[in-house]
Amino acid sequence: MDVKFDLKIVLFFTLFFLGAVVYFLVQFFNRVDCDTARFYVLSEHFQSDESIEFYDKTANVDTWLWDFGDNSELDSRQHTFHIYKQPGKYIVSLTLNGDCIHTKEVIITDNNSVNKEEMPTIIASRSITVGSPTYFRGIKEGGKTWEWSFGENSGVDDTSQNPVYTFEKAGEKIITLVTNGNFSSVARIAVYVHPKEVKKINPLDVASYEYEKEPEKFSLPKGKVQKDPLEDMLQYIPVASRTEAKKDSTKIDKKAPKISEDQFELLLLKVAEGSKVKDDFEEYLCGNFEIPVVKNGEDLLTFDQLCESLKGKKIRIDAIRLNKDKKTNGIKGLNITYKVKKMFIWTKD
Repeated sequence: MDVKFDLKIVLFFTLFFLGAVVYFLVQFFNRVDCDTARFYVLSEHFQSDESIEFYDKTANVDTWLWDFGDNSELDSRQHTFHIYKQPGKYIVSLTLNGDCIHTKEVIITDNNSVNKEEMPTIIASRSITVGSPTYFRGIKEGGKTWEWSFGENSGVDDTSQNPVYTFEKAGEKIITLVTNGNFSSVARIAVYVHPKEVKKINPLDVASYEYEKEPEKFSLPKGKVQKDPLEDMLQYIPVASRTEAKKDSTKIDKKAPKISEDQFELLLLKVAEGSKVKDDFEEYLCGNFEIPVVKNGEDLLTFDQLCESLKGKKIRIDAIRLNKDKKTNGIKGLNITYKVKKMFIWTKD
């Protein structure tokens, strides 16, 4: 018995199979992996009546739907902002492409009351004057990093526990201190800087001056006009050769190139992959690989140690904040929060 195959049927099933394979591959490479969703929540204090930033950088996403957990209206933007009216714990959920749901817990504190147990204490000199060194002391149990701002510049002025600062202008200054990167408990005090005291000099009272003898008696009697003996002497004094004046060379601090936190995050991901090493950060750190790093809000280590701990791991960076020097633009410290994937589970390192 001869079996005949219809070429049209064979061609149909072949095309159907190829189409299914292509569809499967497209869906596979364009799928959203919920475990590696890059969902960020950023705020300076995480307090009520404060604008909080939400954004997602997950690949292959077409639609976003934010639920802020406070019965407010849903938001469908990739990058958005939200204000919580009341303090408390909120579960924020982000739905990607309609089926991948990612959640995070956000804790909002009362804008009018701060946990005093978590807040550091600032001790300052009683008398503060322009141009004179002022001594400060920070007290915080478990304090590992210190970020001082003395109210004259934007940004961080000092990162030591007990700094010494010299004020340049008089007036009221707001001193702030952040410890361990915790911006929800910022210590603030107001100090007054007194102007530099100028000593008064008594003017010379010419009228009351008593002469030892009359001024006329100090003058020499008139005589014949004579040649000044210095004229003959100056003829034998050699004239120094003219030299070019040397330019005053002042040392100019070399500035580090600009780098954003997102760009720095990408470099750290490449360190974990093995395609970058710590030396690739030299120009951004001004060659100092011993800068302090606060890892996951708990551990304090150097940048060199951080790079060693990231090698060969699959990591997901949730947040990163750079502390830069205002003069050199070099990075002098950073806070990083990340997780490591172990057996299909993301855990803190």
